[in-house]
Amino acid sequence: MKIALLANLKEDAPNNPEDPPGRWDDLDDQITVDEILKSFMELGHEGKYFPAVLDSIEELKKFKPDLVFNSSEGHFGDSREAQIPAVLDMLRIPYTCAGVMGMMLSHNKQLAKRQFLTMGLPTAKFMVVSDPNEIPESDLRYPMFVKPASEGSSIGINEHAVVRNYVELVRQVTWALETTHSLILVEEYIEGREFTVGVLGDEALPIVEIVSPTGFYSYEQKEDLESAVYRVCPAKLTDAQTREFQHIALAAKKALHLEDVCRMDMRMDNAGNPYILEVNPIPLMYPDPKQASLVYAAFAIGYTYTDIVRKIIASAAKRWHLNQY
Repeated sequence: MKIALLANLKEDAPNNPEDPPGRWDDLDDQITVDEILKSFMELGHEGKYFPAVLDSIEELKKFKPDLVFNSSEGHFGDSREAQIPAVLDMLRIPYTCAGVMGMMLSHNKQLAKRQFLTMGLPTAKFMVVSDPNEIPESDLRYPMFVKPASEGSSIGINEHAVVRNYVELVRQVTWALETTHSLILVEEYIEGREFTVGVLGDEALPIVEIVSPTGFYSYEQKEDLESAVYRVCPAKLTDAQTREFQHIALAAKKALHLEDVCRMDMRMDNAGNPYILEVNPIPLMYPDPKQASLVYAAFAIGYTYTDIVRKIIASAAKRWHLNQY
């Protein structure tokens, strides 16, 4: 097949002095693009990289791909991950990963959580705040967790994200709003352990536990390679707990209309109850398993990097009724 890889590279980000720290951390590194293209070649496909911007559309049309391998995060807008799928739908070009609806639901965490609740999936109680002077009345209990409603890579999450009273809540909401200029999601904090569950096609991968001295993953910890945060895979869970987490991850994938690959961030409270935190419809595929949980989980089950790419392509080809060869 002819496969076009669409991605947004960090080096091409439209940097602005007003950007919050880590604003473009969701974007790909060149090494990721190179590794995916190498996998295309190993699988016998003809591959070519295109920046995921409107200026690439004419060149993409000339290439006439059978499939687009979509790794585009987008640059602007609360549903920016949905922009390239919308363009590809109009061009009638098949692509990997979720469509417009799935990307929009996943990127806006409050919408994802409402969908989880509608489908009977466990997620923490929450509210959305746009003004620290007008925090809605609610039955949420302290401690609470404060984070942007439409950002990834722990952007807008610092060491003060867990708040234990109203004064701390107002202070943290104010900081998060001023830092990210985004709606803020406030949810009951789930005391316990944190996990992430990758999904390839319809297969839930081994569960990764993220262990942090603060109990959660902040932007500072993510950026500090010497931080005390570490991952364990497979997570030390009972067989029943593992199956429950994987079942919820697959159900959440279906609830949000996700396709081919995704990653669920989850927690388990001290009583053993699981909760979905949020979903990444285009998980990081940086080739170092120490940095990319999806890659770590796939390696743990014996897959190679090329296997990951192969399974994503196979899932999309089946869905779009494409001949892979």
